[in-house]
Amino acid sequence: MNLCDTQNLMTMKSVAASPAFNWKGKKILIVEDDYANYLFFHEILSCANACLIRAVSLQEAFDMITSALRFDLLIINTSIPGNENCRSIKRIKLLWPELRVIAIAGCECKGRSRHCFPAGCDTLINYNVDGYEMMAAVDELFAG
Repeated sequence: MNLCDTQNLMTMKSVAASPAFNWKGKKILIVEDDYANYLFFHEILSCANACLIRAVSLQEAFDMITSALRFDLLIINTSIPGNENCRSIKRIKLLWPELRVIAIAGCECKGRSRHCFPAGCDTLINYNVDGYEMMAAVDELFAG
């Protein structure tokens, strides 16, 4: 992903201008160890008034999930160390079966799908997602 990509920046601006998404009161945990990727997701999602919280490791995410914090959505990088075959998603879903999960994958997206969906993932999105597609996927999970 390249944050300087003109198309992505234009998409983010058009999404930010859209009043269609309002997730006030929703908490989203983003498990992403790459700061540039986190900034990309933060830019896309911050315009909808949700509370965005970042975990940079699986251990940090587990600590947050097992604490008193309650999340409405988990967005997780499938290639974060320790998440082989999406086993961390399965572990999280055992703790919180009702938690909605969006898994983010790179070029290995198709290969990851055979592990992520059985582990409890609701949606699998490629890193090349545009802003509107990401917002629509999150909105669909909040609506369902």
